[in-house]
Amino acid sequence: MRNKLLLFAIPFFLVLSFITVHADTESDLRDQLKGLEDEIKGLQDNISVARGKGTGLQSDIKLLEKKISESKLKIKSTQSTIIKLNSNITEKDRALEELDAKLAREKESLAQILRKKNYLTAYNLLDYSLQEKTLSGFFSDRDSYQTLEKSINNSFDDIKVSKDKIEDVKTELQDAKDEEIARKIIQEAEKNRVEVNQKEKNDLLSQTKGQETQYKKVLATRQVEASKIRAKIFALRDSSNISFGQAYDYALLASKATGVRPALILAILTQESQLGKDIGACYLSDIATGDGVGIKSGATKIRTMSPARDVPVFLDITQKLGRDPLKTPVSCWIPLYSKGGPYGWGGAMGPSQFIPSTWKLLANRIAQDVGSVADPWRPYHAITATAIYLSDLGAVSGNETSERTAACKYYSGSSCSKSNDGAQYGNQVMRRIYTIQADIDTLQKS
Repeated sequence: MRNKLLLFAIPFFLVLSFITVHADTESDLRDQLKGLEDEIKGLQDNISVARGKGTGLQSDIKLLEKKISESKLKIKSTQSTIIKLNSNITEKDRALEELDAKLAREKESLAQILRKKNYLTAYNLLDYSLQEKTLSGFFSDRDSYQTLEKSINNSFDDIKVSKDKIEDVKTELQDAKDEEIARKIIQEAEKNRVEVNQKEKNDLLSQTKGQETQYKKVLATRQVEASKIRAKIFALRDSSNISFGQAYDYALLASKATGVRPALILAILTQESQLGKDIGACYLSDIATGDGVGIKSGATKIRTMSPARDVPVFLDITQKLGRDPLKTPVSCWIPLYSKGGPYGWGGAMGPSQFIPSTWKLLANRIAQDVGSVADPWRPYHAITATAIYLSDLGAVSGNETSERTAACKYYSGSSCSKSNDGAQYGNQVMRRIYTIQADIDTLQKS
């Protein structure tokens, strides 16, 4: 567990003061955000230039200072966005209250009209003659009845429009709240990054006393640390584990082909590996029903693979790869039920956890990047597949919002706001990114 660091050159309450945003209008916020984004872009360009100038004590110090400045600007930008989102959430809450009140009034109005209609319906021509009422009075009430019919239809239309508006506002409200959560996760990560980089700068100055000759010892320590990181095991689901260094090399190749950053690719695969421990793996045992058996338990597992959608494709994939389809691991079914009974299937393959029908859609692109027939259980192929799919889902390197959205869709097929499970998965992936990126940064510095 990372200890809270107290070796700040700048006290943290001053950092909080630094990120306070004063903006009176939405236009001010937009202008402020644009200015901050331009500053961040400029710093990122400077960091890239600084990295290219090689190692040295002063260049390392300057690089860390630029990283700290970048993180502070991101914190300020994120805080500005959160303020804007909070204003939007408040506005949506108010609109929802007004729409709910309007709907209640429309329902009460409809109830009154229906009561009047029922009253008129209870009387007929005979009732009027028995009560010695005039025929003209009867026809007058009949006209009133027809008017009520029109009013009822109009009320139903108004209620439907109000309900549709309420659902639209609820969706917008949920989207805004979801984005606020995402921004707070990003903000917290940047605060941690400030702490880490500030501590590294302080440690570097303390260890070297500002002397380049002492810097060589620091480099030697870094190389030892980097070697440990490269050698540590990177767990993959339903496949052989590889070293972190090898996984990073594969992810770097996939990143160059797709534009998705390596840390996100590896975070997704790490998350899938963790899920595998909970869900377990199965073998397909009945190609007609799609049932299977648990690899460890040997127990029957229903709905292991969709017999219509995926089994034929799975048989084709395994045949081309020379695998026994009944001895090749796939994911078990996650028990999901609705009023209509069980739904969903297992059958996802390898570290990237694509179902056969999805893998088939990507297979040619994967094969083109890896230079051979796409194999879901080979680490390099799985890593490449994950990168391609994340790219298709809109993940943009360095844009945490698009990365989180892509992670949610990777798991659930829906945006974060439309799936609680997807949102939880996306949040966990984003937290893993920062840990993995720290290891990648260490490798890059060695």
